[in-house]
Amino acid sequence: MFSIKRSLVILGLSALVSQWLVSSLEARVWKDQSGVYSIEADLVGFDEKTVILQRTNKELGACEISKLCEADREFLETKQALEIHVSNLQKVQSWKLVNGLHMIGKIADYAKRDLTIQRRRGKVYVNDKAYAALPPVYQKMLLAIVSEEEQQEIGTESELNAWVLTLRGEPKEYHLEGVVMELENGDEHSIPFFMFVDQDREILHGGFDEWLAHHGDVMEDDEVPQFTKPNEHQIMLQSLAATYHHDQQVNQQIALMNLQLQQVQAGITSPWEVTLYPGPGNRNPPRWVVVYARDSQVATNLAIQQNPGFVVGPIRRLN
Repeated sequence: MFSIKRSLVILGLSALVSQWLVSSLEARVWKDQSGVYSIEADLVGFDEKTVILQRTNKELGACEISKLCEADREFLETKQALEIHVSNLQKVQSWKLVNGLHMIGKIADYAKRDLTIQRRRGKVYVNDKAYAALPPVYQKMLLAIVSEEEQQEIGTESELNAWVLTLRGEPKEYHLEGVVMELENGDEHSIPFFMFVDQDREILHGGFDEWLAHHGDVMEDDEVPQFTKPNEHQIMLQSLAATYHHDQQVNQQIALMNLQLQQVQAGITSPWEVTLYPGPGNRNPPRWVVVYARDSQVATNLAIQQNPGFVVGPIRRLN
């Protein structure tokens, strides 16, 4: 069924697991290679290329590790950094579904899957597996998926059988988009976005368009590829999911930290950090950019010129 191969979630009625993933360490001061740019932030997690940081105002930012100063890069190789990463991203979370159930597990990645239903030899098959042989949680998810896609209530196995009979032996295929979750036993399972309640769905869907655009170069016309390999958006999604359960005010998207400083020109002496949010129709994530300018207004104009389609958020002068 919708991603039986990948399922990262436990289904149950547990209470929300919301203790902070890291036992609140003091924020660290992070610096770029130039030493000009620095921010005070907690480490959330990292992979080979990217580190995710959280400021005191709950904003999350993603930075390329190669742009950090040597001391910060060395810190990410320490046992302490690894323990923080594991403590944050390996804790289970509770996600609520529209049918009232809670999925307990860890968000791992985005997913785009095919689901095919067909009646064969008097039995209902789901992606070549008999419906009756599926675990109860998969059966319930299938009923919810068919109900949503067909816009009719199909809540029992008998109702599913009756609906499948109307297909007259023809396969019914759905193209589904969602996230991959991991159960405590290590099994992986993909959950369509529409099955989550509104607030949880908004958090999880935040970076999906960017993930989909990233994979667009491997998609043929009308093709729905089976993405299973890790990608650079994975650490961002995992960090969003983890911090969301600690603090409900966390931003729904992670700002990309652009530390490409302009060359200093005559009369331009001060570096400024400008926060940019995507404007209407812009599906890109927020950005923190650093520019040199005489004052905040000039810095704002420079940031907008270099990043069309964004609107200005907070701005600060760097020491």
